[in-house]
Amino acid sequence: MSGIDPTDGGTPPPQGDCQSLVIDTQISSPKADVIAGISVGDLLDVALNNDTDIVVVVVLFNGQVAGGITAPLLPRLRECMGQGAIYRARVTARHDALVRVRIAAV
Repeated sequence: MSGIDPTDGGTPPPQGDCQSLVIDTQISSPKADVIAGISVGDLLDVALNNDTDIVVVVVLFNGQVAGGITAPLLPRLRECMGQGAIYRARVTARHDALVRVRIAAV
């Protein structure tokens, strides 16, 4: 039947294992002083930031927060990182404050 949620409100369909998770997105709320040194091809660390009540995913450049990550697969990324998976973000494009990255497991 059309219009029916295939998950019936239960567990969403599997999204693959953590090693195959890849997210293409842009850095949100970029920190101008940190991203000033970022170039296409750079590798950034991806980390969980627990400084607030909400666990957020951030990217780090030379140990400093460059900005956050938002994407539809963010809950899955957080879950995988919570299970010990390690991710890096490769800078794929940069135009002024707009920095696009591809996040993948190490």
